[in-house]
Amino acid sequence: MVLDFLYVFLANPNQFINDHFNNRTGLYTLLSIIPLIIIYLLRPRPKKLRIPSLMFLFDLERKKRLNIFRKFLKDPLFFIQLLVLILVSLAIAAPFIMANEEAGGGSTVIILDASGSMQAKTALGSTKFDDALGQAQNFLSAKNTIIMAESVPLMVMQDAPSGSASDALKKLKAKATETDLSSAILLGRRVLPEGGRIVVFSDFTSWIGDDPSVAKALAEANGITVDFVTISGRTDNIGIVNGWFNGGNDYTIVVKNFNSQAADVGIDVTTDSTNVLSSTLHLNGDSSQNFVISNLASGTTKISISSDDALPLDNNAYVIIPSSVKHNLLYITDNAKSPPVVALGLIPFTTVTKTSTKNIPSMSGYSIVFVGSTLPSDAIQSLSDYVRGGGNAVIIASPALKDMDLLPVTLGSISNATSLDVVLPSIITDGIDIDTIQVTKHFNAQAKPGSVSLVEGGDGSVMLAYWKFGKGTVLYSGLADPVAENISENIYDPLNPNIWNDFHSHADYPLFWKQMLEWITGSLGVSEYNAKTGQFIKLPATETVKTPSDTVTTDLLLLDEVGVYHLPDKDVAVNLYDETESNLAGAGITLAANQTAAQIPYNIELKPVRKYLDIYLIIAGMFLVFLELYYLHWRGEL
Repeated sequence: MVLDFLYVFLANPNQFINDHFNNRTGLYTLLSIIPLIIIYLLRPRPKKLRIPSLMFLFDLERKKRLNIFRKFLKDPLFFIQLLVLILVSLAIAAPFIMANEEAGGGSTVIILDASGSMQAKTALGSTKFDDALGQAQNFLSAKNTIIMAESVPLMVMQDAPSGSASDALKKLKAKATETDLSSAILLGRRVLPEGGRIVVFSDFTSWIGDDPSVAKALAEANGITVDFVTISGRTDNIGIVNGWFNGGNDYTIVVKNFNSQAADVGIDVTTDSTNVLSSTLHLNGDSSQNFVISNLASGTTKISISSDDALPLDNNAYVIIPSSVKHNLLYITDNAKSPPVVALGLIPFTTVTKTSTKNIPSMSGYSIVFVGSTLPSDAIQSLSDYVRGGGNAVIIASPALKDMDLLPVTLGSISNATSLDVVLPSIITDGIDIDTIQVTKHFNAQAKPGSVSLVEGGDGSVMLAYWKFGKGTVLYSGLADPVAENISENIYDPLNPNIWNDFHSHADYPLFWKQMLEWITGSLGVSEYNAKTGQFIKLPATETVKTPSDTVTTDLLLLDEVGVYHLPDKDVAVNLYDETESNLAGAGITLAANQTAAQIPYNIELKPVRKYLDIYLIIAGMFLVFLELYYLHWRGEL
């Protein structure tokens, strides 16, 4: 190769310089060699003494002086310094050679549709996602970025060599979310240089966000090549496409038959691995049908349908009802009508037992005891013992209510109208228009030491407060229940003297009691234990979570699998519940006339680029400088 360069240089020096040096003027620095040679020629010679015994050598010494180049041969430093000057001069001239390189620096972004529909089977028995992984291996280049297109794009790796990218592809698995192909393409566009390439592997049956064709056009406007590779598979499917609670323990699922032929589908329901229901559902072609599962018990329930179709993913649904969301309440009142009883009865998984002050049962079996009338002395003692032992009580103002040790307030006289203000925000009053409640009568109550006031009247009267009493909690509400002596009495009549406020006529009245119940028990709604894929859960800190198939450590958990997630403080059931993902036929992608979504061959586009050699010359020059310093040190001159 060196001889070839020498031949080209001798044949046409000027053309050679133009073709291999970016900075021609830098070659003038080679003239620095001349001063170096002059310095060595003019360097003072050592003084020599003639010794008679060596006279026979005079003629030989005279011959040596005739060759001035002998001077340079005697000092290796000259050649080291000469080479340093040559290398530095050539580096300044910016030499280069022409080489072929992949377009965009050999950068490729592989985008894999990781949505639920990609778990569908193909005619050969593999999944569409497996086929996408196999085809993606043929599109790897020098630098590879892999993006999983889920409900949000997730970057697996960036600018990795083909070997590392190939190993990573073998470990990826399809997820169970929707897919945002457009966002994934735009993310790939941001990490690619001009001339790079994006290859999208998807079935293109459905997506969220913008049309992928729009993102494709935007990327191509930036000089990036975008190719769509369609992954096809079977389209037959019967799946569970939705599910919800019916206000209580009843749970409804929607089963849809995407096939044109009718089918009988078996349904099995198991709670904590115990079968509780088996049934058969007849589905017409291209139709759906609701199926109600009555009175689900606490625990983890799995609902399965028997269908040998292309997408097993949507053949199972999971439901969690923790025991903490079920409440058994006791409400003690002598009122014929009691709006709180109605409001509490509307809360899912809540059972309210209403009783009079003359027939109070044992309180030990109830999570909360509500008191809306004056209690006899023995009942007050029973309530105190119940709360001291860890129970919870809500005592609501009533005309005959008297001071009790377990009350967080000291009751004063009955006062007339007042306004209301939230003095300490809490979940109880969140979203409640407290200031719009009209209060015509109330107790002039004052907080006891150790109690916490949440709502107060304009005259300073405590209207909502709580404190710890023994191991339990007592909450006082100054918003008295309307007194109704008989069932026919109108409790919504503003002129009724037994009506102390109009809160029971407000639309947010049931919400108040629901939030109060959640606050006292510290429990979460059942929706906190059941979710859809694609949602995020923000954890209080970085924690280890067991997913349906793996274990991850994170502080922001993406729910992208169907099954049960085991968090440190609770379990969460996650379902696909997405009809568009279950519809394997899909609507397809909208393509421009000059585009195709068919599978494409992979051709590496090469373009000539300059490979500059100056860095290598500088490194060689630095090596020679260190060699010179070492030589001077060895010779004793440094």
